[in-house]
Amino acid sequence: MEYQVFALKYRPQDFEEVVGQEHVVSALKKAIQTKRLHHAYLFSGPRGVGKTSLARVLAKALNCSKGPTISPCQECLSCKEIAKGTSLDVIEIDGASNRGIEDIKSLRESVKLAPSYSRYKIYIIDEVHQITSDGFNALLKTLEEPPLHVKFIFATTHPHKIPPTILSRCQKFQFHLLSAEKIVEKLKRIVEKEKIDINEELLYSIAKASSGSIRDAESLLDQIVPVVVEKELDWDITSLLGIVEEESLNKMVKFIIEKNLTEALEFIDKLLREGKDLANFVNFLIEHIKNLILARLSPKAFKEIDFLSPQTKKFLSKHSELISIEEALKIIDFLIESKENSKKLNSLRIPFELALIKFCYSPSLKPTTSSDSQIKKTPSSSLEMLEKEIEEVLAEKEKDEDISEEKTEETEEKEKVICEEELKEKWPIILEEVKKTKVTLASHLCEAQISVEDNFLKIGFFKQHAFHKEILEKQNNCKILEKIIEKNLNKPVRIKFVLVEDNKELPRNDEPQDADFINELLDTFEGKIDHPNE
Repeated sequence: MEYQVFALKYRPQDFEEVVGQEHVVSALKKAIQTKRLHHAYLFSGPRGVGKTSLARVLAKALNCSKGPTISPCQECLSCKEIAKGTSLDVIEIDGASNRGIEDIKSLRESVKLAPSYSRYKIYIIDEVHQITSDGFNALLKTLEEPPLHVKFIFATTHPHKIPPTILSRCQKFQFHLLSAEKIVEKLKRIVEKEKIDINEELLYSIAKASSGSIRDAESLLDQIVPVVVEKELDWDITSLLGIVEEESLNKMVKFIIEKNLTEALEFIDKLLREGKDLANFVNFLIEHIKNLILARLSPKAFKEIDFLSPQTKKFLSKHSELISIEEALKIIDFLIESKENSKKLNSLRIPFELALIKFCYSPSLKPTTSSDSQIKKTPSSSLEMLEKEIEEVLAEKEKDEDISEEKTEETEEKEKVICEEELKEKWPIILEEVKKTKVTLASHLCEAQISVEDNFLKIGFFKQHAFHKEILEKQNNCKILEKIIEKNLNKPVRIKFVLVEDNKELPRNDEPQDADFINELLDTFEGKIDHPNE
C-alpha cells in the first residue's frame, strides 16, 4: 500500500475529529440542526489550522445521503468521494491560480448546472483573497443571487484583502492557532495508531516548533518518525526541529540555581562537542529563566504558558522557590550581555562561560543551595585553561580596538594636533560640504578667518560681522560644523569662535553687500535658498 503522509492520512473526516476550532464547529453544527444554512461561508485564519479540512467536513455533512447531518455516514458515495477529493459536486479551486476574470466567468457558467447526484454543488475556494478585482466583480453577481443548489466556502489567510462587497455576503468564521495541549493531544492519537514509541516531551517540542499549526506539527512528526524508529537520541531530533530539549534547559537551570560551575562548564563543552547551536541554546535558556521568574511571581499566569510540558512546568514551579528574583534577573542580564559581547569576540562560548562565572562569584549574590566550597570544585586546570583562553582573546581584541596604547606619547600628541597648513588646504572642500548640508552656514563661514591656536580651531569675525558668529555658535550649527571638519581632517576638533580686529590670518571670500541681510532673514525664519539648476 502506498505511503500516505500524516497530514493527509489523519485529516479530519467529521466534526468530532476537528481539533482546536470548537467555536466554529459548534456554530456550523447548530446551523445544520436548525436548517439555517447560509449560501456562502468565509473561513479565515493562520495557515495550517484546519480551514480547508473543515470545509470538506462541512461539504460532507451537507451532501451526505442521510443529511444534511452533523454526523456524516462516511459510507455513502458522496461521503467517500469527498474524502478522496474526487466528488463531481464538491469542486476545490485554488484562488492563487484561478484568479482572473475568465476563470470566474467559467465558474459562473458552471454554477448554473445542477449537481450530478448530490444535494448541493459546493465550491471550496482556497486563498480566495488572491482573486483579482475584476474576478471579484464577476463573482459578486453570483453571490447576490445564488442558485438554491449552490454553496460557497471560501478560505483565506488575509480576509482584509477581500472586497467589502464580497465579505458582506458571507457568513464569517475566524480560526485560531492551536494550543500546545490540543496539538499534543492530536499527535498522541497518531503515534498510538502508528504504534510509535515517542515520549511526551518530544511531542511538546514538536508542538512548540509548529507555532500553533496542526498541519506543520503533523508534517514534523512525519519527518522524525524514521529517526525515532531507528532509536536515535531525542536531542538530535529536537536539534532538527530548531529548538532545544526541555531536559537540557532544566539541567542548566539546576546548575545555575545550585551555582554548580563545574557541571555547567562541562555541559557547555558537551553541547559544542556535539555540534549544537550555542546561540540558540542561550536564547531558549533566557526564555526558560523568564518562565522560572513567572512561576515565582504569578503561578496562575505561569500555568497559562503554552508549549511547556507538564513535567517542565512542575520542575520550574519547584525550583522557582530556590532562587531569588534578584538572582534570576541578574543571570538573565549576564546572558544578554554575553550575547552582545559575542558580536565583538566572534565567539559565544567565552562570554557565555564568563556570564556563569560572574554569576557564581558575584559578591552581591548569595548561593541558595551551595556553599563557596562547592563552587570552587572546578578543577584548577580547567579554570586556568579557560582564563588563558579569555586573556588571549581579550588581549587580541584590545590590540585591535586600542592600538594607541602601543604608540608613544609623542606620536599620540602628534596625531591629535591640528595642522594649520592642512586645515587651510582643505578649507574650500569643507566649505563646499557645509554648503551641501546647510547653505546658510556656508554663507556665514565665507565671512570667517581661520587659524590654529593652542590646538583650537579659531574661527574669527570682524565686529561688524558678529551676527555670523552668533549664528554659528548655536549648538546645532556648531555640531554640524565640527562633524564635517573632523571628517575631513580625520581627527577630533575643538572650535573657538572669536571677534577679531583686523584681517591678518587669512584672506576671506567676499560676498555681495546684501548677503548679510539675506542670511539674517534665512536664519530668522529658518528658510533655505533653492537652486533650480542643482
